[in-house]
Amino acid sequence: MVRLDLHIHTKFSFDASITAEEIRERCRELGLSGVAITDHNSFEAARAWAEELSDLKIIPGEEVRSRHGEIIGLFLREKVPGGLTAEETMARIKEQGGLVCVPHPFDYVKLHRLSSTDLLRMRDFIDFLEGLNGKPRFGGANDKAMRFAREHSFLMSGGSDAHSATHLGRVYTEMPDFSGPQEFMESLKAATLHGDRYSTWSGQLGRWKARLRRSAR
Repeated sequence: MVRLDLHIHTKFSFDASITAEEIRERCRELGLSGVAITDHNSFEAARAWAEELSDLKIIPGEEVRSRHGEIIGLFLREKVPGGLTAEETMARIKEQGGLVCVPHPFDYVKLHRLSSTDLLRMRDFIDFLEGLNGKPRFGGANDKAMRFAREHSFLMSGGSDAHSATHLGRVYTEMPDFSGPQEFMESLKAATLHGDRYSTWSGQLGRWKARLRRSAR
C-alpha cells in the first residue's frame, strides 16, 4: 500500500510556498509515499521535481483554472493552458494520457466551479472526484462530495490542498501501489481516504503570506 497526498501546491503556485525539500521532510515525518504536485496553472515543479525527489512517488499534475471551474490533471507530460472551457481542458488532459479529477466540487464558497449538473453532464470525461479536501471553506463540502460520488458511482481521491508545508499530508489517500495512470485507476477502487479539514483561516493566512512575499520581490 502507498499513502499519497494527491493535491498540493508548491512555490510555483502564486499563493503557495512549499519547496522540494519540505515535501521530502514532510513525507518522511508522516510516513507518506509521495504526493501529486498540482500547482495553479503551472507545471514547473511537477516537471522538475520528479527527478529531484526520486526517492518519493511523485505524480506530475496541474490544477487548471478553466472558464467553468478548477480541474486537476494527473500524470501529465506538459502544461495545460488555463482559460479554456471545461470540456477543452479535460480533452487536453486526456490527449496526453492524463487523468481528470474535479477538486473540492461542493465548496459552495467558490463561485467559479463546476455544478453538480456539469459533473453529471461531463462524467464520461471525469475519472474521479476529490471526496476529501483539506481546506474547503464550506464546512459541509466533503460530506456533500462523498455522498454525491457514492450516489453517482464516481471514484474518489483525497488531498490536503496544502499551500504551506504545515498542511501537507493532513489529508491523504491510501491505496495499493501502482505504475502509471491505468493501474492508478484500478488501485483507486480499493482506496481509503484519511484526514480531516484543517482551519480554513490557517490555510488562508499561509496563502496571503506567500502572495506578499511575491509582491515584495
